[in-house]
Amino acid sequence: MKKTILTLTVTGVMVAASLNTYGQENRQAEKARKDVAESQQDLREAKIDSAVDYQKFKKDAEIKINDNQKRIVELKRRKANDNKEVNDKYNKDVLAIEKKNNELNKRIEGSGNTKSNMWTSFKNEFNHDMNELGLAFKDIGVDNKN
Repeated sequence: MKKTILTLTVTGVMVAASLNTYGQENRQAEKARKDVAESQQDLREAKIDSAVDYQKFKKDAEIKINDNQKRIVELKRRKANDNKEVNDKYNKDVLAIEKKNNELNKRIEGSGNTKSNMWTSFKNEFNHDMNELGLAFKDIGVDNKN
């Protein structure tokens, strides 16, 4: 009788332990499924944010490039002064600015092929080059020989 009670008790403990383990595995699997679903949702949102960011950045860059083009046209109309050497340097500087602006335009047009892991690097480099172009506009016609 003691042996039967002991056997039933041990069997009951083993059944309870296995049910408890099965319940924990179920909860862990449920949590893993929930984590995967959240991760997939986050990825979809990140892709949408990335596309919106790209469109906004491209639109802003195109506006700046168009503004630069207008400034270049204005610079071409204006001459530095009557001195031929100074005018030649001025025209050369204006052409260099125009070339850089056209290069930036080509880069932004081709930016749709930029891989997502390179996008931040592209944006930083593009912004840096755009800022340098802005400085070139300020420096045009300034005599740095002083």
